[in-house]
Amino acid sequence: MRIFLYIAIIFIGAWLGAGGKLSESFTVNLSKLQFISLLLLLFIMGVNIGVNDDVINGFYKLGFQAVVLAVFAIAFSVFFVKLVSGFVQRGRKDSE
Repeated sequence: MRIFLYIAIIFIGAWLGAGGKLSESFTVNLSKLQFISLLLLLFIMGVNIGVNDDVINGFYKLGFQAVVLAVFAIAFSVFFVKLVSGFVQRGRKDSE
């Protein structure tokens, strides 16, 4: 049921933003408000993780898995970018 609330809030924000119903001073300071809200959200998530004993106990296992996934994701991303860019550059030379 919360998902409907989230979607409604997004639509209300889009309606207000697209309709020009917000003051100029509010829209100028909107990025600061977003940044502060993001920091507050990250802080609350950190506290929530900190009080959960299951997460803390499994942190090393999860951390190792995250490092492995990150390393493979970065390595394969670089590999495929190099592979695709080679084809793109070769295609440009052939078309000239």
